[in-house]
Amino acid sequence: MGVNMLKSLSLIAILLFTVSGAQAGSIQGEIIFSGEVPAPKTIKTGKFSKVCGPLIQSDALLVDNKRVKNAVIWLSGRGAKKLKAQSGEFPFDQKKCQYAPHVIVMAKDSTLEIHSSDPINHNIHTYSFENDPINVMLTPGQEYSQEFEEPEVVKVSCDLHSWMEAWVVVTPNSYSALTSKDGVFEIKDVPPGKYILNVWHEVFGEHRQKIKVRDDTININFDFAEISPQVSKN
Repeated sequence: MGVNMLKSLSLIAILLFTVSGAQAGSIQGEIIFSGEVPAPKTIKTGKFSKVCGPLIQSDALLVDNKRVKNAVIWLSGRGAKKLKAQSGEFPFDQKKCQYAPHVIVMAKDSTLEIHSSDPINHNIHTYSFENDPINVMLTPGQEYSQEFEEPEVVKVSCDLHSWMEAWVVVTPNSYSALTSKDGVFEIKDVPPGKYILNVWHEVFGEHRQKIKVRDDTININFDFAEISPQVSKN
């Protein structure tokens, strides 16, 4: 192949990449709670203190300088039916009698890989309607995996340790995000179209908003203190 031909192919590839990139937009925003934040709930572990520690602080509501951690954002609606769901494997551990991570976001047809790092038994109990429930005992070092095929917010608890709770948010596609302690989210490479933007938090509930994505960046901020929870239909 000649040098000129290689240059031509390279130029075509660059042009295709540029055009493809220009046909997608992104969604950025910030999730906050401007209301009064209650003091974190702490739980005494009693007879399990040797392994778990004497006190455990709940991860249900983590707000730092109004920024909300563990809020989940995803796209749904008629326009989202064309969006792909990239499945994967997601580790889920139990460390010092707490689930790690506290919130997992994964697209449908993904697998939850459960493991226990604790030297004591735990029970994995999921509460779901669209997916097969899990209710298994995990001994130290034991592993268990299960696929989640349908979009759903799934609560996880341990029947042996009442304070242990976590959430698995199964989304209809891979266009989703989870806020860290800075409360910021971004969903990249979104094809232009009309969607429903869903925002969920285990304490504040769920909110839906219609959006229109073009080939640029749109900014959408949420303040849970100012909105009323709504139920989302994926």
